[in-house]
This record gives sequence, structure tokens and C-alpha cells, in this order.
Amino acid sequence: MSYQSQAQLEVDQSFRGRVRSATIQQADRYKDDGRPDIAACANAVLRDEGGEQAAFLRLAVAGPGIADEVDQGDGTIDQSLVSDAELLALTQANFPTVAALYYDPTGAPRDVG
Repeated sequence: MSYQSQAQLEVDQSFRGRVRSATIQQADRYKDDGRPDIAACANAVLRDEGGEQAAFLRLAVAGPGIADEVDQGDGTIDQSLVSDAELLALTQANFPTVAALYYDPTGAPRDVG
């Protein structure tokens, strides 16, 4: 895996937009989830609060095989090589992780100051 590719992907505007879209779409699905931390995280994403969206991006670019997938072997990346289905799967898998970073199991915000 190339950390350079991972770093380039994190600042790629097209990829950032795609991750943001997937996260917002899934947040709308999870906003009424029976797990309070997941619902709180989803609502925060929909309100465009804090660092949740940035955490989703960081986890997406660090996803299994993602940096390798986009690496063109010449110091450049092609973010389009990550499919929408992969982004959806990453976002769904990362929702509990991001929720736990920012909210306790009751949905109360963690002190992340």
C-alpha cells in the first residue's frame, strides 16, 4: 500500500465529494436507528456538525486496498477506480466506528475537545 496514494486520495476533491454524498445518504437512513450512538452520529452528519464527516473520509481512504486500487504507479491516483458500491460498503462499515468516536452508547456526545 502506498501512503502517498492514501494522502493524495484524502485531498482529491472528487473523492471527497463522493464520500460526503455516500455519508449523507447513509446518515439519512440511520438518523432514526434504534442504536442511540448511530442515530446521534447520523443526525450530526445531516446537520454538518463537527468532525464526523472528516472521520468518514479518513476511514474511507484507509479502507482495505483502497490506496492500492487508485495508485497509478507513476505518483498519481485515479479516484474513479473506487466504485460507488465500495464507497457504500465502507460508509456502512464505518458508521459504528465513527459513532463510537463521537458518542457514547446512550447517544451522548463524547468529550472530543
